[in-house]
Amino acid sequence: MEVGKNIKQIRELKNLTQGYIAERLNMSIGGYSKIESGQTDVTLSKIQQIAEILETDLSTILSFDPKNIFNQCNNNNSIITGSIGTQNNNGNIIDILSHIQEEIISVKRKIEKEK
Repeated sequence: MEVGKNIKQIRELKNLTQGYIAERLNMSIGGYSKIESGQTDVTLSKIQQIAEILETDLSTILSFDPKNIFNQCNNNNSIITGSIGTQNNNGNIIDILSHIQEEIISVKRKIEKEK
């Protein structure tokens, strides 16, 4: 089980930075980065804190599968999950989604620089 990798993928899907999560955990970005990269052991209570920051639950972090895409619904604090196929006629959907996410991040950075 790669908890750090799961945390990173969920954080990225929610378009949050390592700095944001580290600040909320009262730790350095470097220390938090070690959690995501698996370079340090992380306690169950720390994973629970991260889950709360990511507005998800512990089981989602522990069993996260990138083949599943989920939306966090603030109404009734429910999580909707849905499986998707990893292949379509145009290639791997996960790769497509990752590319789209990178483009969104790039555009957001450009907008922030223009402010």
